[in-house]
Amino acid sequence: MFRRLLWRSLRARRARVALSLAAVALGAGMATALATLALQVGDDVALALRAAGPNFLIQPQGASWTPDLGGAHVDAGRALAGFPEARVAELKRGFWKNNILHVAPEVAWPARVGGRRTTLVGTWFDHEVPTQEGNWRTGLHGLRPTWKLEGRWPRDGALELALGQRLAERLGARPGGSVEVDFDSRRARWAVSGVVAAGGADDERAWTSLSEAQTVTGRAGRVDRVWMSALVRPGPRTPPPDAARDPKGYERYMCTAYPTVVAADVSRLLGDVEVIPATERITGEAHIVLRLTLLMVLLTGAALTASTLGLLSTTTATVVERSTELALLRAIGASRPQLAALLLGETALVSLAGGLLGWALGCLAAAVMRGGSWGGATTFQPVLLPITLVIAGLVGVVGTLAPLRMALRLDPARVLHG
Repeated sequence: MFRRLLWRSLRARRARVALSLAAVALGAGMATALATLALQVGDDVALALRAAGPNFLIQPQGASWTPDLGGAHVDAGRALAGFPEARVAELKRGFWKNNILHVAPEVAWPARVGGRRTTLVGTWFDHEVPTQEGNWRTGLHGLRPTWKLEGRWPRDGALELALGQRLAERLGARPGGSVEVDFDSRRARWAVSGVVAAGGADDERAWTSLSEAQTVTGRAGRVDRVWMSALVRPGPRTPPPDAARDPKGYERYMCTAYPTVVAADVSRLLGDVEVIPATERITGEAHIVLRLTLLMVLLTGAALTASTLGLLSTTTATVVERSTELALLRAIGASRPQLAALLLGETALVSLAGGLLGWALGCLAAAVMRGGSWGGATTFQPVLLPITLVIAGLVGVVGTLAPLRMALRLDPARVLHG
């Protein structure tokens, strides 16, 4: 009897039910969309910000130590020795292999290009590195995607170089031309394969292939340093947990991609190197992610508030319209709990349907927003379905409390007698 009465009550007010359903669905949908984005926003933003360049520097142990000899510049001997190029492939065998996006090993030396002093850098441009999971394509092209190249990158084993934009302008060089390179009293004509708009000091440099740089400098199979781009989380403000006092906390810490944790793992993996994270850049990325998360929380709160107010106004209007019907139910023997059960049952059904609809719409909206903004695809998030239903239920209850109190306070005699 109760179910039949409930069903007929909903069918008799299709327009009001549709408005209530829309209010709940829009609020739940907005919450689902923002929650779906929040699950991925950290990685999405970090991945997008990786276009700004590397966030780790790998160099030989002791390379950051500078002897103080009264102002004289002296390079540490171990830094000049470098380390084997073959170790770079080990990065894809470590615990954080999936977090490491791109690397670019370097060999740099001072030279004169076209009569001007500059730094000639040998590196990978678009290089394939064999790994256990297949070939890993990496190099300067992926590490610094914002650099604009006119022409092409130098080929392996060829006397070719790419000039920084300012250096090329001073030399009057263009892709397809050539310049004279003077290194260690040796001169040769090198072809200019491209001009790079890199910005900053890099616009004054020149680049060639790593293999050619190793041949020219007589350092076959050695590199000076490796620039690395990896997805990491900003480090905590508190010291890491003590392994003896809090083993579970220490385990969680070591299994989180904090910069110091990734740096320590890479240092252990490669051996005899120091890994320096770009702390300021990583902290800046964390601030951006935090502000985006706060913005999503505020938008979610605003959407749920608007949804609750919409449902409140709709339900209030429904109670006013149904005052005669509700008074008649009371007059023929319906108790206040039974009347409350009827109204709350209607709200529960509307909230359930609105929550399901809002979850589907929210996931689709997140797919559109995330795909358009960061180029990724978003699938439906089943883990958010129960959360969405709970949110829809809360919106329904809050939006029905005031109208319910109004309905329970109706005086049947006064309403029925006009």
